[in-house]
Amino acid sequence: MPSTRMLAIFGAETALPPAGISSPSANRCDVEEDMAKCQALLNTSFESLKSSADLMYPGKGCGFGFTRSPYCSYAHKDGVHVMFSGEVSQWPGIDVIEAAHDAFMCNTDLAEADDAHWLLDFYSSFSNTELAQDENTILQEALNCLASIRGSFAFVIYDSLSHRVLASRDADGVQPLHWGATSDGQLLFGSHLEDLKDCNPTATIFPPGTLFSSVHAAVAYNPGPEGWVIAGQEYPGELISFMKADEEHWKSVKAIPRITSKGCVSGAVYKVSSQPDFIHLMTKSSS
Repeated sequence: MPSTRMLAIFGAETALPPAGISSPSANRCDVEEDMAKCQALLNTSFESLKSSADLMYPGKGCGFGFTRSPYCSYAHKDGVHVMFSGEVSQWPGIDVIEAAHDAFMCNTDLAEADDAHWLLDFYSSFSNTELAQDENTILQEALNCLASIRGSFAFVIYDSLSHRVLASRDADGVQPLHWGATSDGQLLFGSHLEDLKDCNPTATIFPPGTLFSSVHAAVAYNPGPEGWVIAGQEYPGELISFMKADEEHWKSVKAIPRITSKGCVSGAVYKVSSQPDFIHLMTKSSS
């Protein structure tokens, strides 16, 4: 598969990482400073790839950069932005190869232009319903969708209306994805570790088979028809496995502390455990 490059950047107002990824000396910036730093990071990472790269700035200090190819794509609709790398042969209920064959035989356009548009449609199918007011329902639907995908993938979704960030990587870890937080509180997801050098010492591999979810980290925001939402405090994002421990349980995710040569704890590496996640099981059962 040809080499792809993608990088997503989010300011602290948009998404907060779990404790093991947070920079120990984070110094928050305002939105304008976040935007300037975001642009600088993307320009540096894609400077030598300008002819084949796209840079997107959805606002609020957020930015996406990716190299255009059949294996790296971007889509957006109604305030939702998707950046995707990899190749999927089967989405939930959709055989992509069969659909492409049928379109060719009937001389019609493909149902979707690329995998980013497929993912955008699946996300919209369960985030735009009445049940979408229940955050746990959205997460469970997302986990079920991810568990049904056949192929390799790494993606980042930014829903600017719900103030939600989702990121994930295939269970086999075929598609590269790293993450980390800068000293300015920005959260980065990237296919190339060298693009996250400003995140050291928190930059690390994003764990395969997991979904990162961060929602309404801001103190106040307007999600649309719901009006203004005021949050009493900021909540860090969480990391959830979409790998099955058994028929009813998802595996849990554990944090393994990273120890420096001087014996100091420096963040954490996350890994899918063989044990079920009873916390999310209980949440699911009570919903």
